[in-house]
Amino acid sequence: MNNKEMNIYKFRVTIEDNSDKVIFRDIEIKSTQTFEDFHQIILKAFNFDNSQMASFYVSDEDWNKAQEIALFDMQLTEEEGLKVLIMSETEINTQINCIGQHLVYTYDFLNMWNFFIELTEITIKEKGTNYPIITYTKGKAPKQGSKNDSFDDIEDELLFSENDEYEEDEYSSDDISEGFDEYENYEQ
Repeated sequence: MNNKEMNIYKFRVTIEDNSDKVIFRDIEIKSTQTFEDFHQIILKAFNFDNSQMASFYVSDEDWNKAQEIALFDMQLTEEEGLKVLIMSETEINTQINCIGQHLVYTYDFLNMWNFFIELTEITIKEKGTNYPIITYTKGKAPKQGSKNDSFDDIEDELLFSENDEYEEDEYSSDDISEGFDEYENYEQ
């Protein structure tokens, strides 16, 4: 076994949440495992299902996205000369290899769940441990569909409910057609 196979990367994965809560998971994974393995353990750590598209992005300290590592090859045009990499074909150590490096992970492009990931430690593989593993959790993860709930709340506010009182104005009475001839009386 060479040193690369023995390296374990410890990542802190923080989910972007609209609350003031800090919600993160610490995950350890072999440096030679793929981004698809990383994708799967993140979903498990936050109790999300595997029903949506996702991508990792290598990023800088300000979380600006660069190289994309997508779940599937979508055959989209390449931006700025960067070829989109595929998770199942890309080992983590080919893109990340220094403590402090950042990734942005986006899951479900409709609801845009963003996770901010930092490599916090590189250690040696412990015998008898199967990787990847979740080593620490802080905060309760939001429900996967909770971003849709906010859309439902807005819709409820905009539409009348059965219990809302409705005031008639001069344009809402049933006799709005008053003054117009009935069709039956129409002569050609």
